[in-house]
Amino acid sequence: MERGPPTDPSATEDGDSSGSVPGRTRGLLEAADVAWFRATAAGSIVAANDAFTRLTGYTPTDLRERSLDALFDDATLESLLANAECDSPTSEPVSIRTKTDRVPCTVHLERRSRDDTDGEPSITGIVRRRDVTARSAVGSESDLTYGRTFEALADALPDGIIVLDTNSDVQYANPAVERILGYDPDELVGSSKVKIIPERLRQTHLSALQRYLETGERHINWTYVELPGQHTDGHEVPLGVSLNDFTYDGDRYFVGLFRDISPRKEAERTLTEKVVQLESVSYLGRHALESTDIDDLLGKASDLVAAALDAQYAAVFEHEGAAPDGEALRLRAGAGFETPDGATASVTDSIAAATLAGEGPVVIEDFESDERFDGPSLSDDRDVRSGITVTIGPATDPWGVLDVYDTRTREFADHDVDFLESVATILATAIERQGYERRLNETVAELEASNERLEQFAYAASHDLQEPLRMVSSYLRLIEDRYAEDLDADGREFIDYAVDGAQRMREMIDGLLEFSRIDSQGDPFEPVDLDAVLEDVLTDLQMMIDQSDAEIAVDPLPEIRGDASQLRQLFQNLLSNAIEYSGDGSPRVRVAAERTGGEWEISVADDGIGIDPDDQDRVFQVFQRLHSREEYDGTGIGLAICRRIVERHGGRIRVDSEPGEGTTFTFTIPAAGSR
Repeated sequence: MERGPPTDPSATEDGDSSGSVPGRTRGLLEAADVAWFRATAAGSIVAANDAFTRLTGYTPTDLRERSLDALFDDATLESLLANAECDSPTSEPVSIRTKTDRVPCTVHLERRSRDDTDGEPSITGIVRRRDVTARSAVGSESDLTYGRTFEALADALPDGIIVLDTNSDVQYANPAVERILGYDPDELVGSSKVKIIPERLRQTHLSALQRYLETGERHINWTYVELPGQHTDGHEVPLGVSLNDFTYDGDRYFVGLFRDISPRKEAERTLTEKVVQLESVSYLGRHALESTDIDDLLGKASDLVAAALDAQYAAVFEHEGAAPDGEALRLRAGAGFETPDGATASVTDSIAAATLAGEGPVVIEDFESDERFDGPSLSDDRDVRSGITVTIGPATDPWGVLDVYDTRTREFADHDVDFLESVATILATAIERQGYERRLNETVAELEASNERLEQFAYAASHDLQEPLRMVSSYLRLIEDRYAEDLDADGREFIDYAVDGAQRMREMIDGLLEFSRIDSQGDPFEPVDLDAVLEDVLTDLQMMIDQSDAEIAVDPLPEIRGDASQLRQLFQNLLSNAIEYSGDGSPRVRVAAERTGGEWEISVADDGIGIDPDDQDRVFQVFQRLHSREEYDGTGIGLAICRRIVERHGGRIRVDSEPGEGTTFTFTIPAAGSR
């Protein structure tokens, strides 16, 4: 039996048998010098290739809408299709009326119930000239014509084509089969198809074929399915396969069209690897931000690296440049092995040595054939064949190295190295941040201890100074009482100066003592109604308000959590300053509150003498006065106390002022738990 082609000569490599020939197949027909046309169900030509126009001598415009009956000399379209079933081909000898002559041809016609181009019924045809000297072979002319057409197409296709009989024996194989699977087509014909099927799938194939022959049941999608093929050298090749069956000369055959999809599979695998690696980097980055446990982070990084790269081992080593025995790597975390924590490995002649020397990532595809290094950083008894090592931290001062190893020879991709470097960057950042946090915590602890010592000193000094100061004041008063008549005007003036100085010193000591107690002896925080606090303050300042004819405007204030006595002192210091530094006119003071996000902003504004911008930082420092005592009373510690009180309550205080335009002190208090 001659090799039989599939039923539809216009079938494309993707299994389409619609009857409308795609551009690629038209090109193959043209290359094979095969004339082709498409007509309506009534026989009006709607499309034809160049080979058909050359055969007939008519231009495409002349052929369009021309009836096939006008071209057929000794037959009609109806007579040619009389015995053909819908969607089944027929081949008949016919003479074609060309523009200048009549040409004996064989026409292969196929009537389609639905065309892919417009969805309407159509007729497709392939036309070949007949050799009139071979009349004795008329009975097989259509078969030979169609067979040559099929082989011309099949030989030109880059995809493999195999035709099988019902025993799975190969009846035809095109040249592309050898390129894809390595089998010579001539040697493959007559053998069983199962030789190109992996052994693990052969019985499945035979059982499915038998079931289909008996029941017509298909267990896979014949239009397109992905299956492995067996190459002659033993490896499997991923194939995209389209299947169909046809009947020829009373026998049933199967045709398979397949292509090597290895590039697509490799691209999909690479894409999947990149996605996994990106997700791993994202997860590790989030974990690094949330966790302060570096050992836990290093352990997770080792596990993620080994899993994402499908490697046997992963390890994180810390570089100890000043170890007793020279440079060494101390194991901090690992995956895939049981080496105890703290184990060390020599740096000499290892991958890590080259990496730490600033040579960048080191990639080894096969340790046995690579003569650069003695071995990996892992212990020598591991069956390591390949690996990558990157530094953790800057190349000029690396913290350590991140290793990944496999027990097979392996070609690592660029994105594998990029992934490992991304993980190393996350680890380096987390380690650096931990160092910053540790140093910051140490600094904060030192500052807290220093502040505590200063507070203790201030309290002790101010307390211990009280007694001698009282003694000085007492003796000065005794001298004034007993010897006032014996003193001249200068003597009495000197005693007045001494008494006044002692009084100011007492006030400063009291202020310093009060300043030192703000943090150490403050009351626990509790709900405080600031309206009630301010009302008490205004009561205490009533005499000062009356004497200065001050006007105090107060907006509603919130209830917050705080130390009521300290908040009372805060308002008293700010209001007394606003009244005292009012200048020549009557003081006008306004107290207001505004909610801003998660805190309250409370302001005390006056229209007094103002503060020079250059002095606004000084006013919150201890014993810093902007005016002489002859101009204004005070110790210079009141606003420093205000700042300490505000800071103890978790807020900030600032001053906004210009000379002669008044002053506004604004402090913030957290709104949590407030109303």
